[in-house]
Amino acid sequence: MHDRGIFTWVSLEPTLDVDASIKIVEATHPFVDLFKVGRVNYLPMTRTTDWRDYTLRMIDELQRHKSRWYVKKDVQQHLPPRFPNPMRVPQHH
Repeated sequence: MHDRGIFTWVSLEPTLDVDASIKIVEATHPFVDLFKVGRVNYLPMTRTTDWRDYTLRMIDELQRHKSRWYVKKDVQQHLPPRFPNPMRVPQHH
């Protein structure tokens, strides 16, 4: 679809496994136009996952591939101060 000019995106939520989510970016970045980074809510792991570490690792991975993304509200608090996080990302070509 991406090669045919159709806008593609991936919602990385719920994040049940941090490493698996990062591997999704690694495997799909060549043909994904936008990644939406979120977390899991209302499950016991919500209290045991280091969401700041996840957010920073995910941003590093996305930047490494020069991918487009935005961080959803539930993990924005873990972004570095004044980190750019455009919430109105065009979702089309």
